[in-house]
Amino acid sequence: MGTSVRLFRPRLRLLGRGEGLSVYLVDGEYVRNELDIDFVNGGNGAVYPHYIPIDEIWIDDAQRSLDRTATALHELVERDLMLHHRRNYDSAHDLANMYERPFRQRLKHDRPRSYDSRAVMDAYRTYLCERRRKTARQLDHEIIGVLRGRSGVSSRSR
Repeated sequence: MGTSVRLFRPRLRLLGRGEGLSVYLVDGEYVRNELDIDFVNGGNGAVYPHYIPIDEIWIDDAQRSLDRTATALHELVERDLMLHHRRNYDSAHDLANMYERPFRQRLKHDRPRSYDSRAVMDAYRTYLCERRRKTARQLDHEIIGVLRGRSGVSSRSR
């Protein structure tokens, strides 16, 4: 007999779990209307600590499968950089984009029909292994390179 967990709004469905975190599909319209008008695509507790629990990733239900999958990786990486590597939002967001881009390209060639939790967690674990091997100086060098290539897009735009 399986146990069922009651989800509270704006959570609609548990998409997956891994590395001690839960990824939820949320009612994005509700989040924007009731909690934060700036919520776009997804979020994590490091960026939105006032309404997203620290151990959750939220994905906007307005997205399709490929975008949900790619956004989840972005949010996981961004959260890790902010919480464990003391990065501010802008640098964490830019570095998360660096990991999201090639992941998105792989997904584009083998489109998921639904959210692909296994692909997200495999990519996230790869990221975690790479991060453990890099020094703070290497991370700083990466950030400087990313920032030099920025187009001046404001923070929190996804």
